[in-house]
Amino acid sequence: MLIPLVQRYARSARLVGLLSTACALFALLPAVAQEYRVGVEQVDYYPIYSVAPPDYQYRGYARELLDLFAAHENIRLQYVALPVRRLYHSYLAGQLDLVFPDNPRWSHAALPVNAIHYSQPVIKFQDAMLVKPERLGQPRASFRKLGFVRGFTPWKFQAEIAAGQVEIHEAPNPQGLIHMTLAGYIDAANMAQQVAHYHLVRQGQPTGLVVEPALLPLSDSYYHLSSIRHPELIRRFDAFLRSEALAVAALQAKYGL
Repeated sequence: MLIPLVQRYARSARLVGLLSTACALFALLPAVAQEYRVGVEQVDYYPIYSVAPPDYQYRGYARELLDLFAAHENIRLQYVALPVRRLYHSYLAGQLDLVFPDNPRWSHAALPVNAIHYSQPVIKFQDAMLVKPERLGQPRASFRKLGFVRGFTPWKFQAEIAAGQVEIHEAPNPQGLIHMTLAGYIDAANMAQQVAHYHLVRQGQPTGLVVEPALLPLSDSYYHLSSIRHPELIRRFDAFLRSEALAVAALQAKYGL
């Protein structure tokens, strides 16, 4: 009986050894990164962000910033590009973990106060109406055709639209709006001052359009990252913005923001 007992003991010892080795190897494997769905606007607003034909890939400053955050926190971000209205409908329906861009001043009437958690500002910009230099200072009533990037709502001009004082024209991207304004097809184009500067410089016309504050007074606006379901992720993002401030500044400089 002694030999079978020894054999059984040896087999058991080998099994325990194999299990111990497997556990040790498993412990060395990297943890599976948590994945989050980020809702983004299906709009071409490069260089801040862009989702455009032919491949509809998310690009620009926001994409690189969020990718940097994901690598820093060992998480995965799945970007879900949707038209603006569908984006916020999906968000309020609980189908998205995060949304960019967002702002506490934007209306989310379906939710109670403080239901959405907002990050610190991701980027500051000035929303502007741009005109040809020779039209600067003309009477406001002479600017009847106003241009906007397709997907954006001209809510700051709702009263004039309702009164029939202005008509809205759309372009698929900022470059299109700039061409329409320079050609005289529209009287003024709406976009962030920084976005206009980026494209005008690349078109070799840095002073081709100028800001007309009589149409829309300049003031600082901000884009934030937001979440309904993950306030702790927003806190981690804020901490990332602080700890990686130099990297964030370098990224803004890369995109001329």
